[in-house]
Amino acid sequence: MNEIALLGDSDDQFLTDLFNMLKSKGYPVLILKFAEEEMPMKYKYRVLVDRASYCDFFLKVMVKNYSLKGTYVINNPFTNICDDKITEFNICQKLGIPYPKTIVLPKTNTEMDTRDQVNLPNLDSALSRMRFPIIMKPHDGYAWDNVNTANNLDEAKRIYDRQKDRMILLAQEIINPKTYYRVYYFRKREPVFIRYLPSERRYVTSDYSDIRTVMQIIRDYNIRLNTALDYDFNACEWAIDGNDNVFLIDAFNETPELDPNVIPKEYYSLILERFFSVIEEKFHSNELNKWPFEYSP
Repeated sequence: MNEIALLGDSDDQFLTDLFNMLKSKGYPVLILKFAEEEMPMKYKYRVLVDRASYCDFFLKVMVKNYSLKGTYVINNPFTNICDDKITEFNICQKLGIPYPKTIVLPKTNTEMDTRDQVNLPNLDSALSRMRFPIIMKPHDGYAWDNVNTANNLDEAKRIYDRQKDRMILLAQEIINPKTYYRVYYFRKREPVFIRYLPSERRYVTSDYSDIRTVMQIIRDYNIRLNTALDYDFNACEWAIDGNDNVFLIDAFNETPELDPNVIPKEYYSLILERFFSVIEEKFHSNELNKWPFEYSP
């Protein structure tokens, strides 16, 4: 069945707008829901847009199995699960993409006893190499959840003690940005740059004069990284300091924010159109997701 399936929350306005755009252009599209599923699964959809499986194991398994049956899933559910902020730092180093100085702090309360393999970190030693204030955040964090600022070593210790049983933490030097951008990536298409004010959690319009000298650099970094991560669609956050040095702050956005109530209309319309064009291209192709093993549907 050559249909397009959309998987997401009923209150996701972006999915609603995407559904209406696809319908208006004559594409067969539906909102996907799961119940019981007989194995092996059958091929049903040509393209599946996944904006939900990041938060549910059952949905992730179902989406992976559709991919194995020949459905093109946006984003690839196999390479997607390999991604996290720590992995991205190593990929960035290989690709020559700058990011703030970062130290990984282990989670202590795990499902099995790892005391023979993992020691509690020596924060006095580890964080002495950092310039305060620092950010402390989860390695797989979403939005701004559990992001804290430590102004000194004592504050950093208190934050780690409070969160070490629940999450792997990243301690990261703060970049004092002259300006800050969220850049939306679309495979083989021009990215959409939106200026973002992190302290206010707010998007603003821009004539790009504040990044005129580095806009092409950010564009190239953005394409290089997302191509390596095998994303069809992603949003990366970039800080630019007073010397026009560019730093990647975050590229781990399995389901980027796409709320027309907070993104200025001209940018939202561009994102919607370019996302649609990615779906349209995949719908008319025989392309499959990359898989981590030898297999053919």
